[in-house]
Amino acid sequence: MKFKTIVVTKNKIYAAAAVTLCIAAAGIVVPNLIQNRDFFGIAQVEDAFSPADDYENILNEGIPMADAGEGSILKKLTGIDISDPGSVIGEYSAVIKGTTPQNEQPSESDYDGETETETPPTETPAPEETQPAALPDHNAVCSSVGLKINNATDYDVNLDAMCADKLAITPEDGKPLVLIMHTHTTECYSGDEMSGETERNTDENVNVIAVGNEIENVLTSYGIGVIHDKTYHDYPSYQSSYTRALSTIEGVLKENPSIQVVLDVHRDAFVYSDGSRLRVTCEQNGVPTAQVMLVVGTNSMGLWHDNWRDNLTFAAKIQNSAEIMYPGLMRPVNLRTERFNGHTTRGSLILEVGSNGNTLDEAKEGGRDVARAIAAALING
Repeated sequence: MKFKTIVVTKNKIYAAAAVTLCIAAAGIVVPNLIQNRDFFGIAQVEDAFSPADDYENILNEGIPMADAGEGSILKKLTGIDISDPGSVIGEYSAVIKGTTPQNEQPSESDYDGETETETPPTETPAPEETQPAALPDHNAVCSSVGLKINNATDYDVNLDAMCADKLAITPEDGKPLVLIMHTHTTECYSGDEMSGETERNTDENVNVIAVGNEIENVLTSYGIGVIHDKTYHDYPSYQSSYTRALSTIEGVLKENPSIQVVLDVHRDAFVYSDGSRLRVTCEQNGVPTAQVMLVVGTNSMGLWHDNWRDNLTFAAKIQNSAEIMYPGLMRPVNLRTERFNGHTTRGSLILEVGSNGNTLDEAKEGGRDVARAIAAALING
C-alpha cells in the first residue's frame, strides 16, 4: 500500500480551525435564532396565549428595547437602532405611528417625505374658566350620525348605533371612578422638552403626566372622583411597559374597587423621512389645540377581552360629545387587534393626546377639551 505524504503548515491549521468554528457556530446559533428570540434582545415566548407571561407585552408593544449599541446584529440587518425608542416606534406600532388625522389628510407622498414642515404657531394662553363648561344633555350625547372609525379588526361595528347603548359604568357616590395612568410615561412634546432623538423626558412637568393633570383637574371640577397614578412604566427600560402598567392598574383597582374607567394617556408620534414630525391640530375659540385619538383594544389576537364592546361604546359617546362641544378636536376612533390592557374595566381607553409635532400647550388644551367630553359621557351618557 502506498502512502501519500501530507505537509501540515500553520496556515492549514488556522484554516481548519476556522472551518470547524463556523460549523459549530451554525449548529448552535441557527437553532437559537429560531427558538430563542433573546438573541435579538426580545423576550422568549413560552406560552403564546397566557396572559401571565410577557407575550402580551410583545403583542401590545412590539418594540424590542433590550440593550444594543451601534454594532448590534438587529441594526445591521434592519437598520433599526433598538436602543432608540423614538426611532423604533413608528416601525412597530400603528397606535404610536398614528392614523390619518381627521382634519389633516396626508397623501401617500407625505409618507415618502414630500411634506412641508409646519411651524408651530405662537402659543396663546388658554382662557380661564370660573366654572365648568355646560355639557350636552343625555339625548345629545347618545344620538350621533357619521362618527368616524379606523377599524383594524375583522369585527363589524357601528359607532352611531353603539353611541345609543347604555354605558356599563355605574358610579358610586363619593368614591373614585376614574384612574388616569400612563404606560409610556416619559412621552413628551415638540420643543426643548424633548431629550435628544428619543423624544422622551422624565420631568413630569413636560411629559404626558402634565396632560394627565389637566384631564384630572377638569374631571374633578365636575365632581368625578379621580386617581392619577404617575408611575413611570417605560423608564429606565422601555421593554415590557404594558406588563408593568398592567401590574399598576391591577394594584390600584384592588385598593379602589369603585374605579370603572381607566384612561391610559399617551402622545402619538410619527417622523417623516424629511425629519418633520406629525402635528395634529385644530383651533378651538382661537386657541391652537392638539387633536385627540381614542384607541380601543379587542380580543382579536386571542387574549381574553370579552368587554371590549363596552369600551367601544364609551369611546363612541366621548367622540360624539367632543364633536358637539369641540368640532374637529377628535381624530377617528382607532379599533385595534391588540388588547392594550383594556380588559381591566368596562371603561378602558387609550387617549393619544397630540403627537410629537405638537407643543405641550397644545396638548394641554386638547387634554382639557377631551376631558369635558369624557365628563359628558359619564354624567349624561
